[in-house]
Formats: sequence, C-alpha cells, structure tokens
Amino acid sequence: MSGKISRLNNSRRKFLKRAALAVAMPAVIGRAAVTSAKAAFEGESLIAVSWSGNYEQIFRETIIEPFNAKFNTKAETVGGWDQIVSQIKAAPADNPPFDVTVAEEYISSSGLAEGLYVKTDRSKIPNLDAVYPWFYETRPDKAKEYGIPFGGGTCMLLMRKNLGIAPDSWGLMWDERLAGKVTADSAAWWWTLSVPAVMDQTSPGLDEMYDMATAEKLFQQLDKLKVAKWFKDGAEQANLLNQGEADAAMSYSSDAYTFLTQSPGEYVAAVPKEGVSAWADWYFKVRGTRHNDLADLFMNYLLDKETQDRFLSKSLIFMARKDVTVPQHWVGYPTSNEDYHKMFQIITMDGWDKINANYQAYDDRMKQTIAKTSG
Repeated sequence: MSGKISRLNNSRRKFLKRAALAVAMPAVIGRAAVTSAKAAFEGESLIAVSWSGNYEQIFRETIIEPFNAKFNTKAETVGGWDQIVSQIKAAPADNPPFDVTVAEEYISSSGLAEGLYVKTDRSKIPNLDAVYPWFYETRPDKAKEYGIPFGGGTCMLLMRKNLGIAPDSWGLMWDERLAGKVTADSAAWWWTLSVPAVMDQTSPGLDEMYDMATAEKLFQQLDKLKVAKWFKDGAEQANLLNQGEADAAMSYSSDAYTFLTQSPGEYVAAVPKEGVSAWADWYFKVRGTRHNDLADLFMNYLLDKETQDRFLSKSLIFMARKDVTVPQHWVGYPTSNEDYHKMFQIITMDGWDKINANYQAYDDRMKQTIAKTSG
C-alpha cells in the first residue's frame, strides 16, 4: 500500500500548476459557480484515502469519478486502514503521502494526538449545516474542530433467509436453532466483543468493554457461542456462508451489502432491536497538504446531497446528511437524530484509549474464547 501511495504521490506532483492555482483558488471555495471552480482547479491532483476493499471501489465510482467530471480535476483514491497514521508520520511534514484521509474513532484519535490533521474552516464547508448533530455529540470536544463527518459503518446481523428467522435480536446468535451455524470475527475481536456489550445495556453505550473487570462477563457470554468457525476476514466469512458451513453471522455493513446484492433473496440483514456497535467515518485534511483549497472543495463535495445519495445507493452504511434518499435495500434506516442515538453505539475515542492500554490482556482473553468455542 505504501508503495502504491508513493508512486501516485510522485507522479501527480509532476503536473501541478501551483503558482497559478495559488492566486485563483481562494475565491471559489464553497460559494462560486462550478465553472469558476473548474477554471481554478483544472488539472490539479488530489489523493484521498478511503477504506480498502468494497468501500474503496464504491468511493471511486460514486465520488472520485463524478468529482473529476464536475471540476476537471485529477483526484484519486487509494485504500488504507491502520497504516494511515504511520504513513503520514513517516513523510515530510510539508509533503504528506496524501491530502485527505478517512478515519474512524481510532485513527481519528491517533492522528489528532500526533497533530497530523488540519482544523476545519467551517466557512469553506457550507454543507456541514445539513449534518446530523449525532456525529458531533459522539465526539469529545477536542476533536470537533477537525475533519468533517461523512457517514459510518455498523455491525449487522446477517442470516440465511430460508431459516425463516428475522434477524431482529443479537440473542439469536446463541439460539439453539443456530447451534454450530454461527460465525463472527476473531481478528477484529473488539467488534465481536461489542455484541454482548450492546445486549447488556446496564452501562451507557459500550462502557462495559473498556475495563477488563467488566469486560470479563462479556467474554463469558462469547464463551457460550456455538460457532461453525470464526472468520478472520471478509473472504473467509463469505466462504463459510456460501459453502453452507454457517447460516448466520455478525457481519459488517459493507460485507452484508455484498451478500444481499450478489446473492439476492438468499440472505437478510438488519440492525437488531438492541442496536449495534458502529464507527463514524470522518474525512480529515492532512497537515502539510499542498492542495489546501482543493481539499476543502472536496470535503464539502463529500457532503453534497447528490454525493451522499450516490454512495448510499450502493452501500449499507449510514450517511451524515439528514435529507438523503434511502434505498430500498436499507430496511430500517435511521431517519432522525434520536434514531442515530438509539441504533448506533460508538466505540469512542476514550474507549479505544482504554482498550489499547490493556490490549494484550484483551487479546489473550479472546484467544481463550476462540479455543473454547472452536472444534
């Protein structure tokens, strides 16, 4: 990944017109006509990091390509994950490997702690007025001045339709009808651990997860699972389900969308009545970018209604705007700020700090769960 970003970074800087753009760009951000923006940014490049996998492909098709068509730019997207912060830190402060990056709570917190992101000038992002307050209400004050919310992903309950069981409760993962037919993530175990935390509801949000003393009862619930096999990535999850080894899964929203679209009528997926754990996708302008004004234009474009509608039409994530057009495949989509609070429980920045402080103990305990429930 780092090599790919480096090659794109080197090639795109060969054809920049910095001197001319520096004069033209400031006048067009956010408010001027598209024709003026085209003239100001024509031919300029921008690298935006999106999540690797299906998300990256949808991001390219529904955001990058329409953006370039509208503004005559040469924006690109590359996929990333937990290497995002280390790549920025490894690059010169005035020549980052990319200009805009996606980040959930963990990468947001890590990057902010290292001073890698630029404060948001809200006057350059007028579309922020259309965003659900929930996105800011779930972030600490120190983080609210950086980045813009785009949407978010969830953990959904996916089930084979011919079982005749509606995926309306996480408790079904322990149902005897699904004994030996359930799968969940053993690699990103924090999302699996969040399932009994969401069900418990004795503490605000997912607070039970953030201390080993209270997390032990959550692990004990996972010890009772009768799994077919644990999966470590999306491909392994797909094999288990498509080969009939498993009939139900704790599945991420992007993976669930793939099952629903590639095998129409075979699976159903939903947010159970207890709610789901989730992460919020924010986009940050990277410190040192040489495309400061174009990055502002791009981030405001991420929040255009048409942009959000296009991305939502090909996904099961939830979007930041309050007025999106909900596709038929997204059953039960939240339609109010209250819905967002009711349905989605974020692993918070503070929660990540606490988990990481005792990460090895969590990881070792999860290995015990996997050993107890495998084979």
